[in-house]
Amino acid sequence: MSTETAPNAATDRSTDLVNKLLKLPEQTKLDLAHLLLDSVREGFTRLEEAEKRDKELIHSRLDQLVKGEVQLQIPEEMFAEIRRRVAEVRKQ
Repeated sequence: MSTETAPNAATDRSTDLVNKLLKLPEQTKLDLAHLLLDSVREGFTRLEEAEKRDKELIHSRLDQLVKGEVQLQIPEEMFAEIRRRVAEVRKQ
């Protein structure tokens, strides 16, 4: 068998992996897609890096809250503001 027609083991493994991923539940595929997009935007290459980044973000936001730099939004007020903005856009 020549090297031109020999199957590429790495390609076969990649194809198998993609086929398995495509069989995952929809939400899992969406979560994975978001994770992959974030990895491109943020430049991380390991899941542990993403988890560390998320924990740092959470701690940073909590610190801002404790220091009084930001205030929690009341969900009802936030949704009312969104509805108001949507109504304004629809009027245009």
